[in-house]
Amino acid sequence: MKFKLITVFFLFLFQTLLLAQNEKAIDIFNNRNEDLNQAVKDLSVLKKSAKANESQLLLNSLLALTCITRKDYESAKKYITEAEKFSNTNGSSSGEAYYNFATGKLYMILEINDKSINYFLKSFRLFKLNENFAMASDAGVSVFYISSYKDVKILNESLELADRSKDVGAIINARCGFANYMKNDFNTNRASKYNSDQLLKYLKETADLVKNENETTQKFALASLYFNYGYNLLFYNKNPEGDVYLNKALKLAKKYNYLSIYRNYYGAKGDILLEENRIDEAKAFFYRGLKEAQEMPYPDAVTELLFYDDLKKIAATQKDWEEFYRIDQLFQAASKKANDENVNKAIQNSIIKYEMKEKEEKIETLTSKNFNQRIYILIMIVVIVLMLIIWFQYQKNNKLKMHLISEKNKQLEIERNQVRKELIGSVLHLEKKNEILNNLKEKLMEKKSAAPSVIDHQIFKAIDEGILVDDDFEKFRSNFNTIYPEFFNKLLDKANQNLTQLDLKYCGFILMKLSTKEIASQMNVEPKSIRMARYRIKQKLNLGKDEDLDQFIQQLS
Repeated sequence: MKFKLITVFFLFLFQTLLLAQNEKAIDIFNNRNEDLNQAVKDLSVLKKSAKANESQLLLNSLLALTCITRKDYESAKKYITEAEKFSNTNGSSSGEAYYNFATGKLYMILEINDKSINYFLKSFRLFKLNENFAMASDAGVSVFYISSYKDVKILNESLELADRSKDVGAIINARCGFANYMKNDFNTNRASKYNSDQLLKYLKETADLVKNENETTQKFALASLYFNYGYNLLFYNKNPEGDVYLNKALKLAKKYNYLSIYRNYYGAKGDILLEENRIDEAKAFFYRGLKEAQEMPYPDAVTELLFYDDLKKIAATQKDWEEFYRIDQLFQAASKKANDENVNKAIQNSIIKYEMKEKEEKIETLTSKNFNQRIYILIMIVVIVLMLIIWFQYQKNNKLKMHLISEKNKQLEIERNQVRKELIGSVLHLEKKNEILNNLKEKLMEKKSAAPSVIDHQIFKAIDEGILVDDDFEKFRSNFNTIYPEFFNKLLDKANQNLTQLDLKYCGFILMKLSTKEIASQMNVEPKSIRMARYRIKQKLNLGKDEDLDQFIQQLS
C-alpha cells in the first residue's frame, strides 16, 4: 500500500512538472514577437532538458513556428522533421495540434495548399479537442485564407471559437479575416449584402476591443487591423483619423519588423497622396519607405522594386528623365537582386518541398504499413475468435452429445440390468421349481418303494416332463441376446461353430455368474457332469490348461 502511494505521488509530481514545462514553452512562443532570436534560444534550452516525448513534440513544433515567423524555413523544416519522430498519427495531445499547425504553416509558405489545408484542419480539430480555442480559431482562419475566402463556414466557426477563448489577439485575427471577406464580397459581387460603411463599422468595433496593446500577443494581427482600418478610412471616407491607425500599424511594424506592413503602409499612403495630386509629398513618402525597408533586419528586393517602380512613375509624370534614368538603374540592380533572391528562394523551397514530400511519403508508407499490420492483426483476431467460437461450440456439442450418449447408455444399462435380473430370476425360478419337483419325486419314490401299487407311473412321467420343460433353447437365446447380443456368435466363431446348444447355454450361465451347483440344478444333471462339460468346452475353444474358462467368457462378452 505504501509503495503504491509513493508511486502515485511521483507520477503526480512528474505530470505536474511536465505540465509546467509545456505551459512555459507555450508562454515563450506566445511572446516570441518581442525577440524572435531569444525565443528560439529559450525554447532550445527547454528542448535540451525535456525528457518526455510529448514535451519534445511540443517544443520542436513551437521552434518550427518561431523559425517560420523569422523566415528561417530550413530550420523550420528541420524542427518539423524532428517533431515527427515523437508524433503519433492517432494522437490527440496539445503537442500533436501544434505539430500539425506548424506543418500546415510550412506547406502554406511552400504554396502546397492541399497539404496545408489538411494539416490546418487536423490542428483545428485537435486544438478544439484540447480546448485551445484561440489556436483553433487561428487554424480555421488560415484555412479560410488559403481557400481564397471561399470557406465561410469554417470562418464563422473560427469567430465563435475566438470569442470563446476571450483572447483579444485571436478575436482580432478572426474578425480581420471576416472583414477581408466582406470587402472581397462587395468588390466582386454586385448583389452583396455588405458595403464599405458596414466594413468600416465592423473594423472600428474590432479596433475598440483593444484596451491594452501589450496584452495582445498577436502583434501582426493587431498591426494588420490598424492598417486595414486606417487605409479603408482614408480610401472610402477621406477621414484623417485613418492616419492615426496607419501610424499605429507602422509603429508595430517597426518594432516587430513586419516588412509587409511597412511596404503596404508607404505604398498605400503614397497612392493616396498621388490621388490627391500631392506628388512631391508622395515622392518623399516613397523614398522614406524605401530607406526604412532597406534598414530592416529582413529586407527583400521585391519591396525595393515596388518603391523604385512608384518613384519611376513619379519621375515620368514630372518628366524628370535624369531622375527617371537614375532610378531605373537602381530598379535594374534591385531587379537582378530580386531575381537572384527568387532563384535562391525557389531552390531552397524546392529542396524543402522535396524533403517534405519525402517525409510525407515515408509517413504514408509507415501509415500504410501500420494499416496493413492492423488489418492483419484484426484478421488474426477475427480468425482466432472464430476458431475459439467453433472450438467452444464443438466442445459444447460434443459435451451435449456425450451427455446424450451417457444418458442413453445409462438407460440401456438400466434396461439391460432389468432384462438380466428377469433372466436370472427366470433361471433361479426354474432351478427352484426343479429342486421342488426333484424333492417331490424322491419322496414319491420312497413311498413307491414301501407300497408299489399306491403311486401311478404317470405321476413320475409328469414330474420328469416338468423338470425338462425349460429346455427351450431358442427362447433362452432370444432373452440372452437382449443383454449380450454378439456373445453366442463370438463363442461359435472362437470354437469354429463346434459348440452344442447345451454348451452355449452352459457358457451363458457362466457369464451370468451362476455357480456349478446352480447350473447343475438348472440343467438337471450332477455337478460332476458340469465339471466334465467345462473341460469339454475348454477343448472346443482351444484354451490351454492354465487359462480360466470363466475369465475367458467374461472377457469375451
